[in-house]
Amino acid sequence: MRIVMIHALAESIPPVRLAFQDVFPEAEVINLLDEGLFIDFKDKLTPKLRRRMSELTCYSEEHGADAIGLACSVYAPVVESARELVDVPVFSSYGPVMAEAVGKGPRVGIIASVPATFRDSEYYLLKAAEEKGLSIEPKLCLAEDLIPVLRKEGASGFSRRIAEEVAKLEPDVDSVLLSQFPMATALSHVNGIAKVPVLSAPHSSARAFKKLLSLAA
Repeated sequence: MRIVMIHALAESIPPVRLAFQDVFPEAEVINLLDEGLFIDFKDKLTPKLRRRMSELTCYSEEHGADAIGLACSVYAPVVESARELVDVPVFSSYGPVMAEAVGKGPRVGIIASVPATFRDSEYYLLKAAEEKGLSIEPKLCLAEDLIPVLRKEGASGFSRRIAEEVAKLEPDVDSVLLSQFPMATALSHVNGIAKVPVLSAPHSSARAFKKLLSLAA
């Protein structure tokens, strides 16, 4: 079973490898990186960027993908149109983790490093809650220094910073969502000290791919 994950940040690739190793080790995971998807994104998903992501989705299917994941959170709106272009399942980074978050309780903390992620995260969280007939209370936490900390201090500094943000949210939430893929590298550390469940998009996605492809086998 070949799963192609499309990335806009190189830093999101190690978390995907980690998540699939933990959850779905039998899958063949291919990581497709286009850093221009991040560099060219200026707080707005333009038709040109939508077209580029759609082309990468088609490319992935042509090269043998049994399923495709869009690992960059701000490209979640492309999923519906991309699904119409290919004959294999396409997931956003949001769908699986939002469903899990809604199941933990109504108060969901969301940590992100860019404001655009909040807009999309909140939309898809509310959508997941609506599909289950539930109400939800998103609580947003912006930490714009996260990616610079990761690049400067490595995994240990990154995990420390995320743990600090989780601690701020804990008193007011039922769970915390690490909304961007690179944050998943901190999951083990943070879950070891957090007082509420902490969820990562890569781990939730890996579980969803495993369930889907196992049913199709």
